[in-house]
Amino acid sequence: MLIHYSPQRSDRQLSYEISGETITATLDGQTDTFDFSGLPDGAEAVDFQTSLDPCPVLSAKRINGRLEVTLLKFHGPDAPESERFPAPEEVTF
Repeated sequence: MLIHYSPQRSDRQLSYEISGETITATLDGQTDTFDFSGLPDGAEAVDFQTSLDPCPVLSAKRINGRLEVTLLKFHGPDAPESERFPAPEEVTF
């Protein structure tokens, strides 16, 4: 899985746990799970049903069998450049 991050300045707390092709997002103590194991090759998902506001998953697509997702990534006011402009992250399982 390739994860692209969309950084945003926020004082809110957002974290992710990844297991296979399932992402569990926790936003300010509230959790929701997004399972992409059924996303077919060539398909893209951009509208997600979730109780989290805002939805931390911006998009998911499968290209040549590899899942690529774009996730929100919050950072504080004095975040280093690496947090304000994060590199994509490859996650293997």
